[in-house]
Parts: sequence; structure tokens; C-alpha cells
Amino acid sequence: MTISMQPPTSNDDLPYHKKVAADLLAAGLDLLGGRHPGSWEEGHKSALNEIAAQRPNEPQAVRITLEYRSDHLASVPQRDSMIFGLQRLNATAESKSKMRADAGRYLAPDQQPTADQWKGVFSGSATTSIVGAAGTGKTLTLLLRVIYLHLYLHVPLTEITILTLSRESRQDTAIELQRILEAWKREISLEAALGVVKTARSAVIEQIRSVAGLAGSMPFEVLSDAHLSALDDGRPFDSALTDRQRMEMEKCFNTLYRSNKRFAELVRAMFAASLRVRSLPVDHPEVVKRAPLAWKLSDVDGELCDTVEALWTNAGMWPLEGIQAARKQFSLRGRVYSCSGYVPQLNMHVVLGFDRSEDRYTRRSPTEGLETYKEVAIKRTLLQSYFGEPLIHLDSYHEARALVEALKAIATTPPAFEYSLGGSCSLPLLVLYNEAATLIDTLGLEVATVPGRLNFLANDPDAAFFESLAIFWQVLERSLALLDPPSFPYGRLFDLLSDRHAETLRYVPMAVLGQYRHVLVDNAEDHPVPVGNWLRGVFSELRRRDASQDVTSHLCATLTAAGDVCQWVYGTFGTSPKLLTDVEELFTSSSGGIHIQLMESFRSHQLLVDAGQNLMRNQSTAWGRATKAAARAARDPAPVMMLEMEPAILLSLCLDAFKDNRKVLVLINDDQDRAWVDGSIGDLIREERAAGGQKIRVRPFRKAKALEADVVILVGDPAAGASRWYRNQLYRLAGFCAGGDVTPADTVEEGEALRLAYVAITRARRRAYWFPNRAAGSAGRSATTLTSMSTELFRTES
Repeated sequence: MTISMQPPTSNDDLPYHKKVAADLLAAGLDLLGGRHPGSWEEGHKSALNEIAAQRPNEPQAVRITLEYRSDHLASVPQRDSMIFGLQRLNATAESKSKMRADAGRYLAPDQQPTADQWKGVFSGSATTSIVGAAGTGKTLTLLLRVIYLHLYLHVPLTEITILTLSRESRQDTAIELQRILEAWKREISLEAALGVVKTARSAVIEQIRSVAGLAGSMPFEVLSDAHLSALDDGRPFDSALTDRQRMEMEKCFNTLYRSNKRFAELVRAMFAASLRVRSLPVDHPEVVKRAPLAWKLSDVDGELCDTVEALWTNAGMWPLEGIQAARKQFSLRGRVYSCSGYVPQLNMHVVLGFDRSEDRYTRRSPTEGLETYKEVAIKRTLLQSYFGEPLIHLDSYHEARALVEALKAIATTPPAFEYSLGGSCSLPLLVLYNEAATLIDTLGLEVATVPGRLNFLANDPDAAFFESLAIFWQVLERSLALLDPPSFPYGRLFDLLSDRHAETLRYVPMAVLGQYRHVLVDNAEDHPVPVGNWLRGVFSELRRRDASQDVTSHLCATLTAAGDVCQWVYGTFGTSPKLLTDVEELFTSSSGGIHIQLMESFRSHQLLVDAGQNLMRNQSTAWGRATKAAARAARDPAPVMMLEMEPAILLSLCLDAFKDNRKVLVLINDDQDRAWVDGSIGDLIREERAAGGQKIRVRPFRKAKALEADVVILVGDPAAGASRWYRNQLYRLAGFCAGGDVTPADTVEEGEALRLAYVAITRARRRAYWFPNRAAGSAGRSATTLTSMSTELFRTES
């Protein structure tokens, strides 16, 4: 501050308005206990000058005043929350040059890496994302990076892990790692290669079993009485239950039903919903067709009830225990119709149907034109549309017997029944519990708490399903944890070793944790959210331990993620491409990350590359639109041929491929397509197998990744399923609602239909043929209808 050497003007000499302001300011300083710095310094200096003048022979004292900036009075160290520190790989120019030279000697001319692939191999950053369309060599780039880390930067293989999606891809990648190491004159056993190449599930099994007291832990998804190794980690997204799983779930379910009143109420509500006749809108085609006849049936409804009840009585099936045999009339739009009974325990009315064992020519009277079973069907359709109260329509004696048995024991024993969640196909309740819990886990949500964040319309039985799921799954997890050895769902295992539970990772020995110092993720677009959270925890724990070492200059960790968002084909199972698209945000690094895009396709010619991109052009996640076919893949191009569903055409295509000694891959969409393929070329496939050949393979669309063939034949038209309210809510909670999308699950399913077709086409090296079977597809939501297809790239055979 500059201090004026002129004495200040007296307040009394100031103009009136300035005098008032000065007095107020002075009063304020007095009130606050403050001072005017300039005045105080001026007075202090004047006093010192006066003392010096009185004692001129004494040396003057020197006074030093320390001044502090008010905003830095209390300095607090910042907290480093980065996943990776400042350490980088020591990727020297010498090591790069040496590997380039060796690659020139050890790899065939058509396997030499491109400039972009070399960037991925040599990346020194903590995080590297490698993206590229199908056939651009992403997996090869990862394998060459392993070579670089191990042989040129001298990183032990015990500190490198490649993560793949499935056991099949793990086996294939391990064999490929063996092959490429052999090219560099390094031999490695398949067992050792499988120690480097793992699935995320096998990796988390290995880690949890290294913790004291959890050595025998078994994941719930593969729970059985057999011994489990890390290689037996199950198939991802497979919800089929083993006998041991079913036993543990049934034990928990029965105990809860008897001990938890609310849970029993919810189960009974779902049981009633499973029995209730399916509602139909008034404009449904069947309602529109049958309503005129149904309204006329009102005049003879009493006779119809007498006829049907007589059939049930003669069969010894009426009246039934637990059902009050009391006919009750209802008015529907002024017309009167009757029910035959009532179930007090479920508060539901009962209408008797026509059992198939009865004579189908039975009529109410000899003069009646319509058979009784037709009149029953017409009345049923009317009730489905216009009857608003809970109604059971018993269509068979077998169905009635099962209902009676369930009602007898319902007070203490839960009924066995199938339930339709969201209007989809009916499945056993425990199977649905497992499927829903797996989806919620995969989305990165908590099974026990997520139902409280969902909302449903009044009387929607799905609300009871999710409330009961929350109760059941909590109790099941606790009971599984008490088993000897304990068992945990994979979602819980990933969560226990994630950044949310850093304390658990501290119990994992360094010999196990250190295997993940350098992680390379293949097919990163389809790994679930919990896998990303687990890796965040692993790298954070490595950094914490490294910081306690005496020397840290040589300690470094890296993550390399490779994939193609256009090949994200498990989104309907809850996976997310964030591990690929958001790698720098998820795995923050002090030194930043590197993004590399591979632009050359070495598998397919340009017309097939463009056909795949044509399907994906309206998808916001589509990358690699500028992908070009490499020179060696550009021979003899031809568009995708769209063909009619003629068995003779399929057989001819396969025979022609066999004559040219080319391999064929047939991809099917559903069981109907599988049956059609078997009827068309099943004998040919069996003959070829019997002769020891393997020129033709049949696989589902979803299993096409990592496969390729000279000729690829698509059978069927991948389609999105019907919209489900609960799924859209779950996907919104999981953060899939980009741009305010209110139906993110529907968006994911529609995109997945296109992505499945994209993956299928890009498996082909030379030719692709498509039998879309449009009559079986969902109108407006199948791959061939979700986007406009270029006639230059998809040609219909005339």
C-alpha cells in the first residue's frame, strides 16, 4: 500500500456530506476494532522520527513488518483422487525401433502393423483407448502390446492381464498369444497363456479366493456341488439355474413365505395376477371380429353356462374345493353375462372353459349352429376386453386341479406358478427373480434398493414383483454368504472389490493384485458397469501400495481398452460401452490418456465395410465411418445379396462354397430360423461332419463376434422386443437417458437389432447373403426396417 506523506484533512474541514461519511467510517472502524492502515503507519513513523530526533547519537532500530494475503491465511493441501499417478511407461525410442525391426523379421508381410496400430502398441500413457470397426486388428494390436511390454520393456507376464468377454474368446485369445510369442521365439504353455488371458469373472474369482477365509468361495451364478476352478466361470448373461441354485433359492423362498407376512401377500398377489385372464383392448382385431356375436350371446348366456357346467360336473370337476360354485351375473354395456364361481382367498371370479378332452361338436341344443367351444371362446374374448374385475378363465381340467392344490396349501406353502413380467413370456417366478436381479446387477444398480426408485400404475402387478424381489434377494444373499463355503453373486463380488469398498482390496495379496498392473481389455464395449468399478478399485489399490514403497520410479500401471461401439451387442442384458467411450473419465490420470482410431479393415472388402456402416449411420455411437478396406481385402467386391426364404437357394450357396473350398458361417436369429436351416442344409452339415470336415458352422447372431468366414449367410431379421415400462425405468436409473431419452431401453434394443446385423455382415471375407424372413420380424423394429438400406450395398436378387 502507498502511504501519503501529506497529513490528512481534518473531518471538520471537509464538506458536510463528506464529513458525515468520514464520521460514519471512523465509527465503523471503532466498532469493529479495526484501524485505518495509512493513518496508523503515518502515526507510527511520526513517533519514530520524533524519538530519533530526541536521541540523535543512538542507532535507529530497524522494524520489519510481515504482510500476509488474506486469502492464503490457512493453506490446506489438496487431495489427489486420480486413479493413475504421474508415472508413465518408459517407452524409449530404442525399444520401439528394436521391436519394429523384429516385427519385420518375425511377422508375415500381410501382418505388419499399421502406423495407427503401432501407436497403440507403443502408447506410454496410463490409459489408452483403441477403437476401430470390425476387422481393423484391435485384438492383434493388444497382443503386440503384450509383446512390447514383456520382451522390450521387461514387464513380467505375471503383471499383465488381458480381459476377454467369454470363456470361448478367452481360449481363442490365449492360443493366439501362444502363436505370436512363438513368432518371437518364446514358447509358452496354454496353461501359462490362460494365466495372462482371463475373463473378468475368472479374475474376480481369483482375487476373492485369495482373501483369507474366502478360499473356497463360489459365485452364485455357477453354484453347484462340483469343484469350481477359475476356468469354470460360467457363460455371461446366461440365466439358466443349476440344481444347486434352484435348491438354495427354493429354500429361501419357502422360509420367507412362512416368516414374512408382507412377502407372502406379494407372492399371492402375483399368483392371482398369473391366473387372471389376459386383457385385450377394445380395438384388438379378435375383439372387433367376435364382439358382434358376443353381444348376441347375452340372450343365451344362462344356457351356455348350464351346458359348460354340466360338462365339468360329469367329468367330476365341478364344484371344486376352494371355489364357491355360485353363479353371479354382471352387466357389460347393458348386456348380462354370468360367472360360475368365486375364489375368496384371491378375490377372483371364475368362468369355466371348454376342456379339449370333450367332444368338440357339442352344442347347447341340436338346433344351435355354433359348437359350444366356439361360443366359449367368443365369450372369453368379450370378457377379456370389457370385464373389469379380476377373473380366472379355467380352460382345462388340469389347470383346475393345479389351482385347487395350490389353494389347499396357500396359507403355509407358496404356490408354484409362472409369471409374466412386463407382459413378456411367462417363466417360473424364481427364474424371473434371477433374471431381473442379474439385469439390475449388470446395470450397476443395487437389487435391494432399486425397487424403491421405480414407479408403476395402480394395480400393476409388476410393482409387487419388484417389491418382493428386493425382500427376497437381500435374504438370499445373506443365506448364501452363510454357506460353507460361502457364495456370492458376481455383481456382489465385483462390488466388494470395487472402488466403493477399497478396504476389501487391502486383503488381496500383492502376488494376486500385481497381476493387474497392466490390463488390456478386449471387446471393451460389452463389459458390464461393475467390471469398470472393479478395475477402478484395483488400480487405486495398486497406486496406494506403490506410494508406500521406498523407490517408486519404476512402478507403473496402465489400462488399454480396445473395442467397437458398433459391436455392442449385449446392451439388452445391461452392458454399457462406457469402459471404451469414457475410459479417461472413469480412469482419471495425472498425465492424461491417448485415443487411437484404427481406419483399415483387413477382413472385408469395401462394399461389405460400407454395408455394415450403412446400417449404423443413424446410430449416435457409430464410429469408424471412414473405415477403408485394406488393399489385400479389396479383391472381387460384391454387395450383400437379399434373398427369399427358399431352402434350395441356401443349399446351392453352401454347395458352391464347398466347391471353391471356402468356409461358410450361417448366422441365425431365433429357433424358427434354426429349424428352417436344419431343414434346408441339416443333412449336408451332418454328412460333412461325418467326413471329418468343418467347412460350415451355424451360430446365433449374438455369438458371431470373433468369428469370420469366406461366406457368411444371415438367416432372420434381428428385432427389438416389445417396450417394457420397468426396463425403461431401470435403464434411466443406470444413466442411459442421453439427450433426455425417456425410453432408453427401447433405444438400446432398436440399436442392438442393427448392431447384430452389422456384426454378422462384417464377419464375411468375400460374400454375404441375407435371408431376412421379414414375415417373422417385428414390424418397424427389425434391422431391415429400422434404417433405409442402400440398394447399391444391399441388392435384392431379381
